[in-house]
Amino acid sequence: MDSTFYLLFKPAPAPAPALATTSTALIHSSQNHVTTLTSFTFRNFKHAFHVQRLFLGTTLLTGCQSQHSHVCFASIYDNFTGGKYDNYPLPSVSVQSSGHKIHVGYDVDEADSIECLWEKYFADPSQWWDNTITKRNYRAPDFKHKVTGEALWIFNPSTPQWVKAMPIEVTRAGRKCFGASAVRSLCGPSQFNRLPKSNGKVYPRPSSTERRRAAPVDVGKHLQKASATREKVAILKKNLQQGITIDTNIYLDILQRCFRQKDLVSAKQVHNCIKNSGMEQNPYVANYLLKVYIRCARLQDAREVFDKLAEKNVFNWTTMIGGYAEHDRARDALEVYDQMRQAGEQPNEITYLSILKACASPGGLQWGKGIHAHIKHGGFQPDVRVETALVNMYAKSGSLDDARLVFDNMVERNIITWNAMISGLAQQGCGQEAFSLFLQMQKEGFVPNPVTYLSILNSNASTGALEWVREVHTNAIKTGFAHELRVGSALIHMYAKCGSIDDARLVFYRMNERNVVTWNVMIGGLAQHGLGQEAFSLFLRMQKEGFVPDATTYLSILSASACAGALNWVKEVHIHAVKSRLASDLRVGNALVHMYAKSGSIDDARVVFDEMEDRDVVTFNAMIGGFAQHGCGQNAFSLFLQMQREGLVPDATTYVSILNVSTSTGSLEWVKEVHRHAVKACLASDLRVGSALIHMYFKSGSIDDARLVFNQMVNHDTIIWTVMIAGLAQHGYVQEALSFFLQMQREGFKPNSTTYLGILSASESEGASKWVKEVHSHAVRAGLDIDLRVGNALIHSYVKSGSIDDAQLVFNKMVGRSVTTWNSMISGFAQHGCAQKAFLLFLQMQKEGCVPNVFTYVSLLSASVADFEWVREVHRHAIKAGIASDLRVGSALIHTYAKSGSIDDARIVFNTMNERNVISWTVMIGGLAQHGRGHEALQLFEKMRANGVKPNGYSFVAVLSACSHAGLVDEGRRQFLSMTQDYGIEPTMEHYTCMVDLLGRAGHLDEAKHFVLNMPVEPSLVPWGAFLSACRSYGNLEMGVLAAKECLKLDPKDARTYVLLSNIYAAAGMWDQVSLVRSMMEGRGIHKDPGRSWIVIDNEVHYFIAGDTSHPETKEIYAVLKRLSEKLKAEGYVPDTRLVLRNFDEDAKELALCSHSEKLAIAYGLMRSPHSGKPIRVYKNLRVCSDCHTATKFISKVAGREIVAKDAYRFHHFKDGVCSCGDYW
Repeated sequence: MDSTFYLLFKPAPAPAPALATTSTALIHSSQNHVTTLTSFTFRNFKHAFHVQRLFLGTTLLTGCQSQHSHVCFASIYDNFTGGKYDNYPLPSVSVQSSGHKIHVGYDVDEADSIECLWEKYFADPSQWWDNTITKRNYRAPDFKHKVTGEALWIFNPSTPQWVKAMPIEVTRAGRKCFGASAVRSLCGPSQFNRLPKSNGKVYPRPSSTERRRAAPVDVGKHLQKASATREKVAILKKNLQQGITIDTNIYLDILQRCFRQKDLVSAKQVHNCIKNSGMEQNPYVANYLLKVYIRCARLQDAREVFDKLAEKNVFNWTTMIGGYAEHDRARDALEVYDQMRQAGEQPNEITYLSILKACASPGGLQWGKGIHAHIKHGGFQPDVRVETALVNMYAKSGSLDDARLVFDNMVERNIITWNAMISGLAQQGCGQEAFSLFLQMQKEGFVPNPVTYLSILNSNASTGALEWVREVHTNAIKTGFAHELRVGSALIHMYAKCGSIDDARLVFYRMNERNVVTWNVMIGGLAQHGLGQEAFSLFLRMQKEGFVPDATTYLSILSASACAGALNWVKEVHIHAVKSRLASDLRVGNALVHMYAKSGSIDDARVVFDEMEDRDVVTFNAMIGGFAQHGCGQNAFSLFLQMQREGLVPDATTYVSILNVSTSTGSLEWVKEVHRHAVKACLASDLRVGSALIHMYFKSGSIDDARLVFNQMVNHDTIIWTVMIAGLAQHGYVQEALSFFLQMQREGFKPNSTTYLGILSASESEGASKWVKEVHSHAVRAGLDIDLRVGNALIHSYVKSGSIDDAQLVFNKMVGRSVTTWNSMISGFAQHGCAQKAFLLFLQMQKEGCVPNVFTYVSLLSASVADFEWVREVHRHAIKAGIASDLRVGSALIHTYAKSGSIDDARIVFNTMNERNVISWTVMIGGLAQHGRGHEALQLFEKMRANGVKPNGYSFVAVLSACSHAGLVDEGRRQFLSMTQDYGIEPTMEHYTCMVDLLGRAGHLDEAKHFVLNMPVEPSLVPWGAFLSACRSYGNLEMGVLAAKECLKLDPKDARTYVLLSNIYAAAGMWDQVSLVRSMMEGRGIHKDPGRSWIVIDNEVHYFIAGDTSHPETKEIYAVLKRLSEKLKAEGYVPDTRLVLRNFDEDAKELALCSHSEKLAIAYGLMRSPHSGKPIRVYKNLRVCSDCHTATKFISKVAGREIVAKDAYRFHHFKDGVCSCGDYW
């Protein structure tokens, strides 16, 4: 009985296709007998084989089942990278038995020769040239692929093996090869059970006669002549239209070209031809269609082809799984994998490699563990590649323990395995362990390759360990990989990341060759370090050396332009991008929009935006962000609406940007409109958007809306808690902020340094000192009190809450201090009147190597008001530091010199300033006004306006004050009107107070009263107090009583009101009313502030009060006063005893006047510096009385000394018996 045995060749994943083995068994089972073919041998090396021996019997080989009615065939599987050959159709080879004669071939007829060409062993013989006859030397390949040009050699005829390397020597024992990769002997019968089995389906090739009819010669010739893929497709379509049957190989040839060229259009046309020819169900044609669609990222089309296949082989399943894995579609890959197992198809090695790749992500751990279980319990024996894939999968999905377990249990490892483990450790931040493994692999004899160095360098970059990086660099030099392009680029990038730009430069300039990536990395590193000029020079140099910048280059150089802040650079880079035709690149366009906006040119940003052909959400976000930075709220919101009209969906960044615009505009309704859009887009609950909404509602003053957003958030994080706490604290809801601060910790959120900064921002509230200490204790427990920013905030908060000692304690405990830390402490001492401590701290910070900045000098100058010499010392330091010309420092110097009594020094600083602003002018005008130089102040004001400087509200306060001190009533009225009419400045309480003071000092009490009563806002205590003071000066009892009543309504405990009312009654001789006022003060527990004066002698402050006898040198002081009194009377001085509001006799009143605090201070100054030519500078906390003013004029004349006296309102310069105020104060 004749039987036909079908032998299915499965494509081998190897550089060489499968070859029949010398010990291959064919089994056919029928009802009567089993024929077993035990051996094939080669009769002719070049051409054929035949059956050597035939056994008849009943023995079945292991793994075969008796019910099979087909041939089970096992063939070699070799290293087959990427499934390069698995697209070839599988030939159906038959073995025909007739007596003792067996024929083997491609469906050969009885008359055919028993010989079969070597090419028949290939999966697709038509793709290979047989050179075994024509080759003239052993170096020529035995077989060569027609498409790829791949060459193969037969290693040894007696033991068939394939190598992908040229043999270099032929001996009697066979050929010796060098560099052979993946050489394996063909498997024997004992290994059948470990090899994949046939799926039982037979796909016979057409007979030779059919092939000749189906594939006319002219089709092949036409296709050979056509060079372009689309030309081949056109020929194919034409032949189909003519009814010519197209051979499978032609389809495969064209699809292969589409695959290489990623030609989706041609692939679609070929697909239509395949449909029309009825070959869509061919699994091998379908497999290549899958590959083309996957390569073109058309997974939906690939899935349609896959789903239409009625019968799928392992390669179809594997290709579809691999496609999903390649495009990060893990769920779809797993779905196909599950379907494959349900269909009963056994996965092969490539299948497992693909599905494990799909699981190699942070969310794929459980899936990966399931695949691992299938491998272990499914009878599949994983080789080194599958085990390496398992290591990679576990490492990338975050399970380093599982990865290390697989790695440690591997019998065989290769360099790829080590790289996978090192890379996994590096990506998970285990730098030390990765580095140890890097050293271990070398101890075990493995030489690192570029991938190894890339992995370990990534680990070092994440840890920031410069020493590790240098050690790896040294190792790379030893192995010769330091100058390899990828390794060199990684070294440059890593050195830049670790802060060593010099080492990065060294690697860059020592590289023998560079590519665009190398240049990009170096330019990016320079940009990160703020070296914009050098980055731009390198950008130009790379072009001179023939390298064409790509999009990444422009992104790097644009970031360097941002560091430099140079708009001109951005424009020049833009010009280069236009010339290189990269300005239309989406990423470059987005970067240009962003950088133009950053550089302050919003118009250029808009031009680039409008000229972009393609725009995405990032483009709109960049433009909206630019408008937000420039306060163009309406434009930003219009763009926000436009992007939605164009079909783009705003993301979280869009809403954060547009909310920043809303915050800057301060429009609550606008903010609510954006909120409504965010709710519709389901983004209001996004953490970033929610944080921005809360922040914006706080900025707009809507605390309730901020609370509502917070309470509606499904999830919270530390940032959103911090925003909520900071907002409540800044709006004075301190207790609620503290409650939120404690609640966030109860809910498991750990406050960070920003949280502490937010809660400490409310340190100026009432009772702040207590809760600042509570927050401080929390920071100590969290270990954040040593954080620089938190420490600075604690110092600032303690200073603001009045606890300077606690602030100093925090300062002293800080390990690292920044200039901000020193400034906060110096400012704290300044605010608390500790000028000497502030100055000593200023000197100490320089000794410790901290360079003072502008804020240091401004803070220090505010502390030096009382000491003219200190002001000069600080000025000298500022000149040495080259900072005296700074606008802020200059203005502070003017203000401080004026406050310390030296208006001439203030004027010198003002005159020498290279640049002035409205603040500088205003401070100088105010200083002149305080020193009684009203006319000079007005002249300077006119000069300021002539120089084009627009005055502000503070400028007019200074001008009106100058008019008030100089008695220039008409000028004051004119300036008040000019302020509103010429400059549109609405008068504030300060302006009205100045006008009341101006009119009151000049005796225009009715007009002053009219001003107070007709103010557009309710008058405060200040204007009523000024009016009351004027009533006392002019002795107007009626108006004085009226003003006092209004003052007491506003503040019943204001001591100054009682004193002025008492003085008015005393001047009118109404002593009973004086006694009544004093009784009221005593009854209400109100005490008059005693008059205090002080003077600085040799950096020591000496305080005096009226009738003071506590000073160590009291006797000497009163002796000087007695001698002065005699000299003054001799010059015509008469004490004004009317100022003594006691019913004493004249001698007692005169004695009381003689011992006023300012006279004691002046006497002490004369006593301690009798022969000094320097002015005596005296300070008083109250207004100087008229008697002391008169007496000081006489003292300056008698003693021949200039005396500068500063009271609560102004400066008086006494010289030669004349005062700068002109007796008008």
